[in-house]
Amino acid sequence: MTSLVLELQRAAMAPEEKVADIVRKASVVATKLQLSGFREWCESELNGYDKKPVPFYRRIRGELKALNPCRGWIPVMISNGEIMDKLSFREIGQSIGELQHLYETRSEDLSLQVPLPHEWIQKLFRNTQEYRWGMVPTLIVGHAQLYGILEAVRNRVLEWSLELEAKGIMGEGLTFTKDEVEKATHVTYHIGTFSGVLGNVTSSQLQIGDYNAIHSELKRLGIPQKERNELEAILDEMPKAKGRGNEESVAKRGLAWVMRNAAALGALSDTIRGWFEAAAK
Repeated sequence: MTSLVLELQRAAMAPEEKVADIVRKASVVATKLQLSGFREWCESELNGYDKKPVPFYRRIRGELKALNPCRGWIPVMISNGEIMDKLSFREIGQSIGELQHLYETRSEDLSLQVPLPHEWIQKLFRNTQEYRWGMVPTLIVGHAQLYGILEAVRNRVLEWSLELEAKGIMGEGLTFTKDEVEKATHVTYHIGTFSGVLGNVTSSQLQIGDYNAIHSELKRLGIPQKERNELEAILDEMPKAKGRGNEESVAKRGLAWVMRNAAALGALSDTIRGWFEAAAK
């Protein structure tokens, strides 16, 4: 009979397979192996995160714009760089099925419009003339970032299934032996709120420039030791650079590092890039 774990791997590697269906299969495997942590992650992806902490790969960056009836979408500028940076990032908690539908029904000439929370708009923009004219600030996000979320979920399922195989947990048909269920309790891959070995750290808790928070994840992603050392050195230099007035130069080195390693970093590149962009302001 076919191995359930190998079937899951095949699904995760098949580009035509919908990510929601892959996660649904992963949920079946996790349930049968009595792995409640991974099953809960699957349920959050399938049903949406609601008020639960959102994984870092669901934190996306966009451009703050407002729809001018005469000129179309125009940039919204805020003098406070810290507030502007916060408004440019949003955590996307919708179900993976909704995100897949949005991506598949996209129009090539349109970007995704992500509304800002009502309380933010009221606090920051209600007294502006533009807002009174009906121009409501909105976060405009490229569809490539939706694709990044879909691929991050697909990759996590694949990595988890490979970890199961490495421990000799294969399954036969739709069942696992008692021995396989026992072995599964010793699988050390943790999906966590932040994914991988980052554990339950939410994006709001991750301090700007906190290398220790991402060190283990960089290793898991295969970032070479030399590159990790360089990033740590740049981040260590950032607070010192402010005192000397050369923070922009250090930030440029950091952004160059991100560009060089972006392919391996995946969604984590946005978080690190945000650190250096904020430092350059």
